[in-house]
Amino acid sequence: MSDIRDVFISRVVDGRSFAEVGGLWGTVNEKVSVAHQRGAQTLAMFDTAPEGHMWWQKFEERRTSLNVPDVRCVSGDIINVVETTSQTPHDVVHCSGVLYHMPDPLRLLTALRKLARRHVILTTVVSQARYENEEGVVDVPAGGMLFVPGLGARERAVLRLHWTRVYGQDAAIATFERAIWSVGDFGPWWFMPTVPALEGMCRAAGFDVLDSAPTWAGNAQTLLLGVRSVGVAD
Repeated sequence: MSDIRDVFISRVVDGRSFAEVGGLWGTVNEKVSVAHQRGAQTLAMFDTAPEGHMWWQKFEERRTSLNVPDVRCVSGDIINVVETTSQTPHDVVHCSGVLYHMPDPLRLLTALRKLARRHVILTTVVSQARYENEEGVVDVPAGGMLFVPGLGARERAVLRLHWTRVYGQDAAIATFERAIWSVGDFGPWWFMPTVPALEGMCRAAGFDVLDSAPTWAGNAQTLLLGVRSVGVAD
């Protein structure tokens, strides 16, 4: 089955500039090479990994092995980078696996809006409307979201069991039991919005939702967003 992120990239990137935000972790999950294959003209990567970190080195090795042309690499928190430095907008911006790690998700969406000229392809973990397992039931309103640091013991137990079956026991325990939340720390999970809440947040940040599709067995959602000033037709 095709990666829905690749499908959305293919729809909008040909002949345009492309930037990825937060694509270094794991190296092979980056989408710069996909954008190049689909016809992107210029490429950039933004990531919090400091300059010289092994992930930048591994990314460069992968870029070379795949015959991807030079990529402009920027190290730093994307919110800080956009808010404190002058950045030329990119036609298409891709961001996957970042939003739920942000203590202030609307600031991230605003930063992506400033960085993008035409489209943003966004993937993030979402909350299901209902979690039900041996530990109990957690219902989430259609326009709501789970604030992970504020979950009670029963809710944590239900979510931990759900994510143990999706993600593995060690990762679930680390996420819902052992995490220590401190503003400015992008490691823990912070927010899990429902799909309607996520789409509403994107609209509030200045995007139109052009397409939206579930991934990761419904535990994440990928959105194709249009910068509102450009419009759907563009």
